[in-house]
Amino acid sequence: MGKFPDDACPYRRPFPDDFRECPAFERVKLASIPSHDDPTRTNSTCANLTVGLFSDGTNHRYGRCRLGDSAARLALLKTQIVDSDIYVSSHVDPDDLGLEPPPIMPPR
Repeated sequence: MGKFPDDACPYRRPFPDDFRECPAFERVKLASIPSHDDPTRTNSTCANLTVGLFSDGTNHRYGRCRLGDSAARLALLKTQIVDSDIYVSSHVDPDDLGLEPPPIMPPR
């Protein structure tokens, strides 16, 4: 098999509970449908993980990041940080000593 495309997810799956390697990782919990002999299980994946298809003579499927390559993932993170900073700066009342600003990044 040839080299994966640039938008391939480079991280091993399944993602562990303490996974923090990818700056654009957005955890999504998935639950299986229970059956009489198999109880419900919960797995985690990334909201940005999709299936890609590439061909090097034969078709191959791979874990694809819908955001793009590593530069695109970092660009998204930069945009989120800038937007969060603008939001916090525009909504904080510096005279309100009891005010706690919202988190900079959404919980993961």
